[in-house]
Amino acid sequence: MIKKTLQIEKKARYFQLGNPGNDTSIVWVVLHGYGMLSEFFIQKFKKLENKNTLILAPEALNRFYIDTNYGRVGASWMTKDERQDDIKENIKYLNSLMDQIIKEIGHNRFKINVLGFSQGGATACRWLFKSGLKFENLIMWAGDIPKDTLTEENRLKWSNMNTHLVMGKKDELINEEMKAKFLKLVTDYKLDYKLTLYDGDHRIYPDVLMELIKSFD
Repeated sequence: MIKKTLQIEKKARYFQLGNPGNDTSIVWVVLHGYGMLSEFFIQKFKKLENKNTLILAPEALNRFYIDTNYGRVGASWMTKDERQDDIKENIKYLNSLMDQIIKEIGHNRFKINVLGFSQGGATACRWLFKSGLKFENLIMWAGDIPKDTLTEENRLKWSNMNTHLVMGKKDELINEEMKAKFLKLVTDYKLDYKLTLYDGDHRIYPDVLMELIKSFD
């Protein structure tokens, strides 16, 4: 048996709140977690919407049924199978999306904030370091920073954006041992970050997010 590959085009979908244009001064890119769909995920960010803010929720390219009744559908950014190809395709997808959005906005006088939730956090991090864009804030919500982004060559870009780690005290998927291991990893790297702990589980809490945004410069 010989493994072969074929390059094809694939239609990707994303959802947005707000309208791109001359008034746009802030763009949020929010990446959902495993088994989620962006049309529902973006609803968590409605409090951010105003005439100056555009919120984009790209959807992962791999969709699947998440229950045995074939009623609910979710999406995944990657699995362990063909992992590197998925990573490259995700980066290409997000770069293409931003190219399109910049054209629609019509200027580049805006700040970009990125939020990666759970599995979407790893995708967000890897994209940041393969993009030529400047990012103001990175929010890692209930997700790990991949070790492959904590390199010497990436130090400058890490230092040029604000990194926020957000963790739930009752997160059923991330125990205390996992939290401690993760915080040791970023501390050993000497990453400059701000930590937010909230009294909740593995999901986005809009009120926690709005309180966090108050700390932005």
